[in-house]
Amino acid sequence: MAYWIKITYDRNTYVIDLDRVATFCHAPNGRVSFTLPDSSITIIVNQQSNAETYQLILDYVEKQTGYSLP
Repeated sequence: MAYWIKITYDRNTYVIDLDRVATFCHAPNGRVSFTLPDSSITIIVNQQSNAETYQLILDYVEKQTGYSLP
């Protein structure tokens, strides 16, 4: 089952199926980044600027892997 989120990044709106994202990168400074499937665009979500999307991504990763990111 697909898990879709809507992100506004660099004045563009993206609707992303997180199930198709291969890798998420969590930096110690509270950023999560990932590359869009079939694209070279890297999305960086910051906890301070987009708290709701940031939490959705962390919840998704925890649900899929069983690991909680700090």
